[in-house]
Amino acid sequence: MSSKRPVVLMGILLALVLAYVAKPAWEPYVYGTALHAAKPLAGKNSVSGLKVQRDANGRWMATLDYFYTGEPMGAYLLIKQLRDTGAGNTPTAAGPGPGGSYVPVQRGSHHASVELQRSYTEDILVTKQIVAELLGGGKVIASQTLAQTIIWPDYRTWYFDRQLAGKTPDELLKQAVAAIDNASTQPQLDEAKHILERLIARDAQFDAAYVELARVAMKSNWGPEGLHQAENFLASALRIRPDSVNAKILLGYVYSHQQRYKESEALFVQSAQTDTKNLWLWANWGELLAMQGKLEQSEQKYREAVTRPRPNDTYDRARLDAYAHLLALLERRKDLDGMEALHKQRAEEFGPSSCYSAEYARFLLQQRGDTTAAIALARQSLDANCGIPAREVLGLAHYVVWANTTSPQRDSSLDQARIFLPAGPRLLYLLATSDRTVTAAQRLVAAGESIEQLDNDKLNALAHALGQKDLVAARRLMKLGARADAPIGEDNMPVALLPVMSTDISAIHLMQKLGVDYSKLRYRGATAIDYAKQMGDSRLLKALTERAQIL
Repeated sequence: MSSKRPVVLMGILLALVLAYVAKPAWEPYVYGTALHAAKPLAGKNSVSGLKVQRDANGRWMATLDYFYTGEPMGAYLLIKQLRDTGAGNTPTAAGPGPGGSYVPVQRGSHHASVELQRSYTEDILVTKQIVAELLGGGKVIASQTLAQTIIWPDYRTWYFDRQLAGKTPDELLKQAVAAIDNASTQPQLDEAKHILERLIARDAQFDAAYVELARVAMKSNWGPEGLHQAENFLASALRIRPDSVNAKILLGYVYSHQQRYKESEALFVQSAQTDTKNLWLWANWGELLAMQGKLEQSEQKYREAVTRPRPNDTYDRARLDAYAHLLALLERRKDLDGMEALHKQRAEEFGPSSCYSAEYARFLLQQRGDTTAAIALARQSLDANCGIPAREVLGLAHYVVWANTTSPQRDSSLDQARIFLPAGPRLLYLLATSDRTVTAAQRLVAAGESIEQLDNDKLNALAHALGQKDLVAARRLMKLGARADAPIGEDNMPVALLPVMSTDISAIHLMQKLGVDYSKLRYRGATAIDYAKQMGDSRLLKALTERAQIL
């Protein structure tokens, strides 16, 4: 027995230590119980002054005064919304959930404020009454009822508005700008439009919101109608703030696409006389000049956009737009040195994770034929979380190494190539996009890869090329043996009909030059010419019936 005594003593000591350490955790409950056991305050529990109104942010807020004596213990406030269930029926509870909104209470006289929540369980909801109840001991000890009609919007709209509540106009504008910048679907544009409309509802003179609504109009409805809507929004912005440079720059863009070139340039000239950081001035100005065939002057404006300090904000998109147009202009005149300098500058500015390093690697592979540098740069980009673009370049480069070497490492290159870019129609199409890589496609076809193999969408390599309007790749694939009458898609349509369905006249001319006779190419018992007649497209019909003299 004596041998167990030290163990028992140690157990007691440990319990005492733990109890002391845990003191902060249990002490409030003891003192809280003593506090609630205090003598009740003189007076009567009551609820008064119940009011419901919308605040500056559009939220429905209930405010009230209450007096709580401290008895019964554990009391709380319940704010309920009641709705009518029909003529003569007793109103029933309707709130964010069973019972409504709960508010803790303290002894004495106090003022309380609580936001009313929309019920998430009902599609249509109209509140008729607000009831504030002070409950304790399992019963209502004081209450007040207020007749109040609230017609709630649908839950999604209410919830979205609630997320906006409390944000400053500048915060909301920034959120809308980001939504427009990143929008790839109409719902995303609708979200931005909703924010902007809420901004204008708060302040009809908030000119920047009209400028962004112009962007929404053009992105939602590109064409004469959308441009006209944008013009009207920008007119509102300039009426409110005549010196708005952003409105002038965007209006200049609108005028450009309405072929009002002189008016457009006048606005750009005015904007250039300010210290604006908006790089769209130079990108849009470059586009205006390119539309008029003034390519040398256009290049100068685009270079303004890529040589000025990078803003690291929404205007980065203008800088990237200028990079893309500049690269196209340089490629047009086959200035590979100029293209490489731009690729390198853009990759360094935006970093490997942006995938512009992968684009630079693709340039090195397809234009320079430098597989070693391309692999190193693409690997760096892949390690920085640039996924598919970097993997494609790595795959293409390893296929090229495999095709152009007889070293013992040849098979290892093929193994790596298959990891990054498995064999299939897309691989054959990508290899056909450049003279530097098409040799790998030739070797793969010679090794047994079918030029007519289909992917899960039942598209072959030629279908991918025609779908991307890559006529150079399409020509190379035809030379590799691709057939114009090969069936594709669920309905086994001849692949050469793709340009007919998309009214791609240039691709039709290419197919004709490579031997396709659209008067004989049949699908479901009709020729391409029959389809053109059904469509009533005279331009398409002319292209199909007259042999192309180009390409």
